[in-house]
Amino acid sequence: MASSKTAAKTSKPTQKKTPPTQLAVAFSGGLDSTVLLHATIKAHGKKNVHAFHVHHGIQKEADQWQAHCKAVAKKFGCHFDTKNVKLNKQSNIESQARNLRYEALTQMCEAHKIQDLLLAHHLDDQAETVLIQLMRGAGLPGLSAMPQVKSNELIHLWRPFLNMCRKDLESYAEEHKLTWIEDPSNQDESYRRNAVRKSILPTLEKFQKGAIENLARSAKHLGEAQGLLNQLADIDLGLIETKEGLSKTNLIRLYKTSQARATNALRRWLSKNGLAYPSEERLTAWWSELTQARLDAKLQWDHDQRVIRLWRGHLSITQDLNAQAKSKGKEKEKVTNEGEWTFKKVPANSKKPGIAKDRFEKAKQKGLINTMAREGGEKFKVDSKRPRKSLKNLYQEAAIPPWQRDVPLLYIGEELVAVAGIGISADWQTTDGPRFTLEWQAA
Repeated sequence: MASSKTAAKTSKPTQKKTPPTQLAVAFSGGLDSTVLLHATIKAHGKKNVHAFHVHHGIQKEADQWQAHCKAVAKKFGCHFDTKNVKLNKQSNIESQARNLRYEALTQMCEAHKIQDLLLAHHLDDQAETVLIQLMRGAGLPGLSAMPQVKSNELIHLWRPFLNMCRKDLESYAEEHKLTWIEDPSNQDESYRRNAVRKSILPTLEKFQKGAIENLARSAKHLGEAQGLLNQLADIDLGLIETKEGLSKTNLIRLYKTSQARATNALRRWLSKNGLAYPSEERLTAWWSELTQARLDAKLQWDHDQRVIRLWRGHLSITQDLNAQAKSKGKEKEKVTNEGEWTFKKVPANSKKPGIAKDRFEKAKQKGLINTMAREGGEKFKVDSKRPRKSLKNLYQEAAIPPWQRDVPLLYIGEELVAVAGIGISADWQTTDGPRFTLEWQAA
């Protein structure tokens, strides 16, 4: 029988206390985000809250706003971080500012290891969004407006005020004697959203009491309908999608049965791969090309800084290397897939071929290992019992898509030693003794 002392020992809890969740608030310094920051600190404690500010540099007061936000965060006792972004004032400033803001907020969340970001959008914002999307002729995804919770691979976006109107936030701010900044650009009705907020919605509310709340409620219903369409699309994708991509044959078969279902499945596939929905005009052009293309046809579409390709009967999505090079100011350089060659020890009991360790280390000491871009005409021998072949033939035999062939070749001195997806040169291979295998790791 266990003694009381032993019993006391075994009854002690062994589970460690879970640390409180760290939350981030997107903090512009305006009324909405000031109320959200104050309320979040009140609910979760100042040590668990981070205020993140994005400096757009659009207004001349931007530096003052940044300083104000830092001062408010200090007064509230929470953590603070800020990031400057640069806009191209020649393009759509509203859209560009929004995209750069979310990118900067995500980067700050990553830097501070935070997974939950709170945004101060409220019911009035939701109504504005629905009306703007209606004027644009948007479909269900756009008319669903802003979801209360949205997650991606890095963070969860929360909108806790989405069921509250701006007047509720004003009352809270007044009760707690909060101070905030006013952005003068919010008065400029040349911006579409400001015109909707200041002129159109008040007029609608005048003729239909509760119009703002009703628009936001419609967004919720439309969001539920979009959720059902996503479920249907996932069922259809289960019959269309393979490891190579979307089967053209099965996609066209669905299109002939129901164009609406096929379009829904295609949009869902693009969305799941992080791409924006294409316009109706673009979709129509894609379907026209797909339905007329032979099974062995090759198609290529540039969309949302990615490339959608039809190759060997499948649609796949890859990075747009030319767009990436242009963004880095390297558009005049030869574009190759980004990544690096890695060298790994082959287990002693493995029969996998590799480069002998001593031979590899001698080459490394002499600085003979280097990479070069493919120029064309290179020949390679991967099997000692077979003749040398051109890389083009080897790539075709290995069914490596053309866009995956622009990988730097690995040389030791003047000899071509390794080709990504093909293997190690027969002249350098061994299956005996300590050795290294070479692998290309895409970025």
